[in-house]
Amino acid sequence: MSQSLHCCDREVILTERKNKARRALQATGSAIVKAAKIIGEKSADAYRAIDPDVKRHLAQLPALSFSLFTRGEEVRPAPADDHTPVVFVPGLGATGAAFRLMRWYFRLHGFRRCYPAHFESGMGMRERARHLAGLVRKVRRVTGEKKVDMVAHSLGGIVARLAIADHRLGPSVQTLVTLGSPHQGTYPARYGNTPILHDLRPGSELLSRLAQKPLPARIRVVCLWSRNDLFVLPAESAILPGSEHIDLTPATHYSYLLHPAVFERVRRVLTSPP
Repeated sequence: MSQSLHCCDREVILTERKNKARRALQATGSAIVKAAKIIGEKSADAYRAIDPDVKRHLAQLPALSFSLFTRGEEVRPAPADDHTPVVFVPGLGATGAAFRLMRWYFRLHGFRRCYPAHFESGMGMRERARHLAGLVRKVRRVTGEKKVDMVAHSLGGIVARLAIADHRLGPSVQTLVTLGSPHQGTYPARYGNTPILHDLRPGSELLSRLAQKPLPARIRVVCLWSRNDLFVLPAESAILPGSEHIDLTPATHYSYLLHPAVFERVRRVLTSPP
């Protein structure tokens, strides 16, 4: 009888402990859900303060889906035209196909020599810069031109600056146009834990080093930026000190790659004197 009572007591104690642990887990889970909801609401409010119509940013994503699956293109000779060859540098997670619409627009306006860079998904910043430097040299060799123009979106602008700084591309670049590039870092990068996102955080080692190595004065640098860009925060981070800069508000981070008005603005930059 005594042993039976002890067994019952142990079962009661174990049951109580399990129930207590279950209640603790439920309370913790509820607290996490509540905190996530608050953070989500605060984040949404913050983004709406930048642009009340957040949905239009999301609506543009499907239009860029083709840029995720296209592989690199061969650098082939093209008939000479009256323009400097253009090298397009894509941003994070995209391929050179992200510039497909802009390249079509350029070709309609007489730019026959347009060459997109393509980066493998696993490439870090330095690998991308090295690859871009190789592409620029190949374009110069194939076209016989001494200089190229660069048009870079988002992360691509940082890659272009790194390629110029680390691979002696100064004499090879005539104009660099950046589209929503976080030259001084972006706060959303703090929410990611990858090497590239670490490099995009304000005050990162890479950005600090680039700030101490300004681009050669012979290169014309034009930064296109927008106060409605949800990926470059603060928006003014897209302005490189000492550069020309053009405010394209209310453009989104993806409008740079989709909107003909942006294409025309870039074309005018490349065909007009400083």
